Amino acid sequence: MFSSLLKFLGFKPKKEAPKKASSKPITSHKVEKKKIPVSKLTKGMTVVELDRPWTDVPVMFQEVTIKSDKEIQLLQKYCQYVFIDHHSYMTVYVSNLLDKKRKPIYQKPNLSPQQASVSLREELPKAKKTFDKSHTHINTLMRDVQRDSKIDIEGSKELVAQCVDSILSDETAMFWLSKIKNKDDYTAEHCVRVGILAIAFGKYLQLPRDQLELLGLCGMLHDVGKMKVPQHILNKEGPLTKDEYKIVKEHTVLGYVFLKNHGGIDEQVCTAAYNHHERMNGHGYPREVSAELLSTYDRIIAIVDSYDAMISDRCYRKGMSPSKALAQLYKGQGQLYDDQLIKQFIQMVGVYPVGSLVELNNGQIAVVLSVNVNNKLEPVIELVTASDKTRIKPRAVDLSKKPKDGTGQPLRILHTLADNEVEFDLESFIQAIKGAA
Repeated sequence: MFSSLLKFLGFKPKKEAPKKASSKPITSHKVEKKKIPVSKLTKGMTVVELDRPWTDVPVMFQEVTIKSDKEIQLLQKYCQYVFIDHHSYMTVYVSNLLDKKRKPIYQKPNLSPQQASVSLREELPKAKKTFDKSHTHINTLMRDVQRDSKIDIEGSKELVAQCVDSILSDETAMFWLSKIKNKDDYTAEHCVRVGILAIAFGKYLQLPRDQLELLGLCGMLHDVGKMKVPQHILNKEGPLTKDEYKIVKEHTVLGYVFLKNHGGIDEQVCTAAYNHHERMNGHGYPREVSAELLSTYDRIIAIVDSYDAMISDRCYRKGMSPSKALAQLYKGQGQLYDDQLIKQFIQMVGVYPVGSLVELNNGQIAVVLSVNVNNKLEPVIELVTASDKTRIKPRAVDLSKKPKDGTGQPLRILHTLADNEVEFDLESFIQAIKGAA
């Protein structure tokens, strides 16, 4: 399935180049610890603390990254539980998950066009309430950050929990709502969308609920530092000067400092604000840190942040189509983004993401309603225009059933469209769907 998606995007599998050792010094960082019983130890985990003094256990160093069964057996002999570096836990968890190549638990049986349409119309009103509350909350929070006031972090957690509820129930509605965009309100909307996409991606990776909530909070707060950047620079329509770009890049540091000074905010949320522009090859910003210092949360937010930024209109450029954005992400795998997570993200989103606009071979425009689990190149769509682009009464069609148009021509998708490539008010369309529920 993944190879067919890559082929469609125009890429051929390539051999991985050997990774060069980084010449940059490794910056010290605060270790987030996780307590686990020794029965749960596995290779790749880094043990940073024991349930007894290190001197009671015959190991050479007071920190050990497990590389063999013998090391596991040694710790099991002397300890009942240990504390491991949370990043190593997440890395092992995700790697083991990907190695098993299981189907994501959220994938449900393919829906008929009528079922997909009804399901969306039923879920949209509930999801819209949460989406609107999240948008209002983030707008208020951003203004509080700009004024250097205390932010309502408990309110943020509550809304993230509601988003998790909605996505665990059916992520399709939230995906649709994340298509509502206003370039004049980019930062707040972007934060909400990144939070939603991060939760959905975490669900695809089968992360437990507490980690989905933490991921959602990382996404919603990752760009708060932009409120500390002069708005005339942030919203400049033309190219930035070198000095202006330096100032914009400071939003990562400013966001981290604000969240750290605020107090009561999980360390990982703070570091996601700090690290979401760091890259696997050590050439990101603000610190150019090496990949081993980037947690799984950091790596997920980096991917989701980049994807949403690419497909969104900005004051200085138009957004690109989802397929072009995925192609850009794939090009950056291993160098800019975690290669395993990139592959999984492309699998989750698919070539034709829910809510994306597509043009068919007969000139009709359609909106993707749902993805066919076993054939992501032939989703369920809703036709919204005739071949001459005039509006028609929406009609749901399952492309995997090989439907034909009025002339007997088999319908197929030519390509995805950026939201700005066609005169189609997606927000009004979503509101119409919601109103028809």
